[in-house]
Amino acid sequence: KKSIVSIISPSQSLSTTMAPALRQRNNKTSKNSSSGRIRISLSLTCLLVTAFSISLIGLVFQFIAVHRIGNRSNDHINNAAAATSLMRGATTQNAPPQQQNKPPKKKPVIAYTVTITGCSEKNYSAKEATSLITQGAAVLQHSIHLAHTTTSSKYDYQMYAIIHPAATSCSVTPMKQLGYQVLVRNTPFHNSDIQTKFLRENIDGASCCGAKEFLKLYAYTLKEPIAVILDLDSLVLRPMDELFDVMLMEDENIGGDGQYDHHHDDERRKMVDQLPIHHHRTTSSDGSNHKEDVSSSSLYNKRIDAFYTRDYNMINPGGEKYAGVQGGFLMLRPDEDVFAEYVDLVLQGNYIDGRGWGGKYGYFYGGAQVQGICSYYFGELHPEKGVELNRCRVNQMVDAPRFDMKMKEERYRDARGKCRDGREQCEDCRETDVKDIWSVHFTLCGKPWFCNSNLQPLCSKLHSEWFRIRRSYEESRSDDNGNELRSLPKLEGSYRPEIHHGYCTGGGERGYLPLKI
Repeated sequence: KKSIVSIISPSQSLSTTMAPALRQRNNKTSKNSSSGRIRISLSLTCLLVTAFSISLIGLVFQFIAVHRIGNRSNDHINNAAAATSLMRGATTQNAPPQQQNKPPKKKPVIAYTVTITGCSEKNYSAKEATSLITQGAAVLQHSIHLAHTTTSSKYDYQMYAIIHPAATSCSVTPMKQLGYQVLVRNTPFHNSDIQTKFLRENIDGASCCGAKEFLKLYAYTLKEPIAVILDLDSLVLRPMDELFDVMLMEDENIGGDGQYDHHHDDERRKMVDQLPIHHHRTTSSDGSNHKEDVSSSSLYNKRIDAFYTRDYNMINPGGEKYAGVQGGFLMLRPDEDVFAEYVDLVLQGNYIDGRGWGGKYGYFYGGAQVQGICSYYFGELHPEKGVELNRCRVNQMVDAPRFDMKMKEERYRDARGKCRDGREQCEDCRETDVKDIWSVHFTLCGKPWFCNSNLQPLCSKLHSEWFRIRRSYEESRSDDNGNELRSLPKLEGSYRPEIHHGYCTGGGERGYLPLKI
């Protein structure tokens, strides 16, 4: 125990002796270490702050760059998606607004109407009548289809067949099959309600169809902005957009205050100047004719509710002002009030024996019906509503422009060789170029399906146009039901193929190859 004590004791004595000095050194060292650590700590903190700031700035710039690249990528993706969608005829929600498809603006629809009044008129059987109705209706419909679809027409079309109950058995089914919307209608009045005895007893005479011809007036009751009345033996050779444009432009130019907006006057003048208008001489209050023609300028600011042509072949010399409106063409603005006004005119019965409607209009074949009453309406009651068109361009019938030099009546001696329409100079419709003709009415030329060959030269050309469109119709047909309806006969060996395009085996009705439905 003593040895252990002796060993430990000296150490304890030494530590006791050295303790103050060591504590002094240690205190100095500790202070120096602390200050050094503080300096190092501050330096490290500054470095860390600097590094963090640099990193933060870098991250910010990186975020901005990535965002921009991402936007460009998204734009690329969106544009590609939009292009793909547009190619498929669709739009995508991600596509920019300027890339999206807007719904196509619907074209205004023009109504075309034909009327069918019976099945057994002119000694035709119901079967024969069906065949004859079918020929004209099919080719007319296809000619209108071509005019509206193979050109840049701004208008669509709808075909209507207004059918009297007496004609339903031979016409309703084939007309529906040809794409017509069928409207079965009675004559718009009862003959027994007509107030005057003469018209009441004679309205069914001196015409093809009698009172049933007034079915044409139902065109005024349609919903379309414009209706065109045609006969089944008519043909449309080109679009009539210029006429539609002028009629509808007034609607666009009437402001909310009901006043005409003259902002588009220059445009309208150009449109009117291009119309095929019949320029006629004015008549003074004393009944004498002025020699100057009426200019198109009178129509620049005029609201036009109808276009029509006149039939000067039906009147005697001196009666040109009262010539009938040709019933095979009338372009009008539908209006229920006008329809009612026409019916009231019939019921009033102001048709005088030997003189016509109002004592002036319609004393000719068919004058007691539509041709006479429309002439009275536009010539006497509402001359401001209608405009007469050039009959060599629209509703072309290939008629002679002048009175016959061989007229026997002495009272008409001074009229021999004069223009039928009362003008000093008149166009000869028989010499009109086919390319200048808008529509045709096969009256004087005869029906194409009669396979006539001994025709006036222009009639032959227009018959050829009818058969050309007939062949186009046959080429467009599909035999989904396997009924073999399409007929495309060979031209070689056929009768006058340059006119009839293979659809006549000989002259006359018996040589015609009828269209099948």
